[in-house]
Amino acid sequence: MQRRQVIKSVALGFGSLLTLPAWANNWNKERIFSNEFLSGNQENILTEIVETIIPETTTPGAKSLGVDKLIQKLVTDCYGKEAEIKLADGLNKIDALAMKNVGKSFMDLNRTERLDLLTSINASDNAELKEILKNLKSMTVNGYTKSEYFMTNMTDYEFAPARFYGCVPAKINKE
Repeated sequence: MQRRQVIKSVALGFGSLLTLPAWANNWNKERIFSNEFLSGNQENILTEIVETIIPETTTPGAKSLGVDKLIQKLVTDCYGKEAEIKLADGLNKIDALAMKNVGKSFMDLNRTERLDLLTSINASDNAELKEILKNLKSMTVNGYTKSEYFMTNMTDYEFAPARFYGCVPAKINKE
């Protein structure tokens, strides 16, 4: 009886190993980062807010590293439906505020005007927009610092927790 159970287990494990590559081949960037809750204009506003927070200089900005797509994925997978609605509504309110204050849509503002608008939101009494902007800043910085580019080019990565210098003479206290 045990031999049959072992043969079934080995066959099941072998079959699983054969199907695993076919399952993993369906993973691609478009499928993983598919937008499910933001409209085209809201997605563009989010992309430009992220780029305003960490702009491209001599290093890639948040937009070119895809931090906006990561934020959408985080909100969809980790925060739930209420956060999706809150973010989409907040992006619409930021666009409406830009239209009210400057007379142009957020997408039509230049970099300085976008920065001024986000700074004014941060200094305003509107707690809802301040919270959304605070969360966007936090997720942007977190996504940027966890990106492959940042981790490989901007940090000194060492596999071990501390460096071991094996050829350094030891100091012996003779007292």
